[in-house]
Parts: sequence; C-alpha cells; structure tokens
Amino acid sequence: MARWINNITTLMTEVVTVTTFMPFSTVLEEDIAQTTNSQASDATAIPWVWLPMEWSWWIIAQLFAAILGICGNLLVMLVLFNKRRARRSTDTLIGALAFADFLTSVFFIPHPQIATLPSDTWLAQVFCRIIHPSLIMWVAVVASVLTLTAITLERYLAIAHPFLFLRNVNPARTSMCIFIIWVAAIATNSFLFVAAYAAENRCIVISTSRSALIATGISVFIVEFFIPVIVMILAQIMTAVFLHRQSLQFQEGNSNNDRSNANMNHIVARKRVIKMLFLVTTVFVLCWGPAQIFYLMLNLGLLDISLLHGLLHRSLVVLAFANSFANIFIYTIRYSQFRQAMCDMFRGDSNSKAALFGEVTAKDPRRSKRSLSNV
Repeated sequence: MARWINNITTLMTEVVTVTTFMPFSTVLEEDIAQTTNSQASDATAIPWVWLPMEWSWWIIAQLFAAILGICGNLLVMLVLFNKRRARRSTDTLIGALAFADFLTSVFFIPHPQIATLPSDTWLAQVFCRIIHPSLIMWVAVVASVLTLTAITLERYLAIAHPFLFLRNVNPARTSMCIFIIWVAAIATNSFLFVAAYAAENRCIVISTSRSALIATGISVFIVEFFIPVIVMILAQIMTAVFLHRQSLQFQEGNSNNDRSNANMNHIVARKRVIKMLFLVTTVFVLCWGPAQIFYLMLNLGLLDISLLHGLLHRSLVVLAFANSFANIFIYTIRYSQFRQAMCDMFRGDSNSKAALFGEVTAKDPRRSKRSLSNV
C-alpha cells in the first residue's frame, strides 16, 4: 500500500511542500491506527506546530518564479483592463489567462509544512482540505489551461468564420465562457477537497487502490493536458492555413487597390497575433509537458516512486510553474502594441481606445458586415 499511496493527489500536494519528510499523503491506515493507540492527549490540546523552512535551491527558485508571476501578470491585467480601452473578446480572455496565472503564482509561494494541528476544529479542516493540498492553486492551473484553449478557438472562429463570430460573440458571452471555465476547473479538482482532511492531529488523504490510482493519473493527464494541447495545436494550424490562403488570394488581386492593401494589413495583424499565441502554446507545452508525463509515468508504475522529490522532480516542478510568468515576456518581446500600451500606461498620456490583441466585440449583428475588417 505504501508504494501506491502516492497518487495524483500526492504529486499535486507535494509541489509546494518545503520539506520532504512529512508528506501528508504518505500517512497510511496503519500509521493512523498506531497514532490513535499512542495518543493520550485530547486533540483540542494540540497546538499548531510548523516545521522550519529549509531554503534549498528549489525553494528559492519557487519563490523567484512566484514573484515574477505575481508582478508580471498583474502588469498584464492593468494594461488590458485600462478603462479607456474598448471591450474585446481576445483581450478579455487574455486578461482572464493573466488572472489565472496570477492566482497560481500567489499560491505557489513556498510556505512551511504543518507538523501538528488540532484536527477536531473547523479551521484545521479548512487548512487540510484547501490550503495544504494547494486546492486553489490547482484550480487556477486548470483554469489557465482551459482559458488558453478558449483563446485559440476564439481566434480560429474570428478568422475562419467571421460572420458567425460577430453574430454570436459579445462581452456577456465571453464572460460566461470564463465563468464556465472556472466551474470546470473547480469540478476537476474537487476530489482534492473530498480526499484530504484533518485527523489525528495531521493532514491525511484517503488511500485508494492501484487501479484507482492508474485511472486517476490517466484521466488527469488526458483532461488537463493532452486534450487541451491537441485542440490548441489543431486550431492554430487551421487558422494559419486559412490566413495563408487568404493572403495568397489578396496577393493575386490588384495590389494597387486601397481596399486590398487594407485587407492585407488586417491579415498581417492577424498573423502577428496567431504567431504570438503559437509561441504561448509552445512555451506551455515545453513547461508543463515534462512534468505531466513524469506524473503519468509515476501513476502507471513506469517510474520508481523514489524519484519523487528528487532532483529531476524538483527541476520539472520549477520548469512547469515558470509558465505562469513566461507570457509577460512573450507579450513584451513579440508584440509591439503591448509594449506601447505598457509605456503609455506608465506615462498616463495614452488616448488610444483600440483593442490590443483582438477586435471590439459586436453588440449588434447588423454591424457584422461593416465590422468584418476589424475581426
């Protein structure tokens, strides 16, 4: 049982554990029984005791990544949600992506490991079910993945099916999409709240069978990584192919026509956004892919459990969460409009109301034909 108790909950929980000596998910039923027999004092008399933090290289790297993620994503949200700017679907979704990464970074800040706690109090239950397993952080991670997937689908729909896009996409539906994403993220991680709890003056997790561990590991890998990555890649390939064909059509036309030149400018602008999103997706795959594969192989028993918390595991964790601050560098380096908007925000002298990454969402379907060149 000890070999298989480290399921996906174990892997998730231990990401933010600052010591490797008391993982709550390695508490076995036999250990609980021994503790029950040997413990004479009342649970309410047990104080909150924290283990000292060990400032190893991965804890320092974790803190550095968290600070970069907090500052960078906060800056992105401030630029995108400038009151003078118009509402847009792509900008709103990218802002939601920045918020999810911001929340991830906040709860990625290293914290001490709990040694003992009064397990019969409601505060201990809240801590063991929400704080200790980093439930909020993992909800934000899944929300970030799903939001990035929604952005790629939104761009494909806007470019390949512009009339359908302008008839159906508006601020209310964009907000509803973001709401659904967060509900799905909470539902996906709800097992953490159910499995983890406070008992016998410590945080423990319910033991599961080997087959359940394998099923959980495969399900998490497919739902939270494999399917989103496939959808993002296919959507961006189809979008790029459509833009390439569209640019060839305009190049074959009259290059001296003002309307053709304007359309070509819009195609170039669209390609710039698609290239940036492709880079964001690539960085996401490179950051999270190795860690997700590592967790999957551990759950399947293809890797020895002794690798958990070793040099390889710690390095993969730091690499995975580096994705939370990578986007700010991509926006700044690859997108001149974002750099300009950021400079204007600090100077406070910008009068621009244009969208940064996408179009202003249509409020009236009758405007669709007039607005196609803005999609």
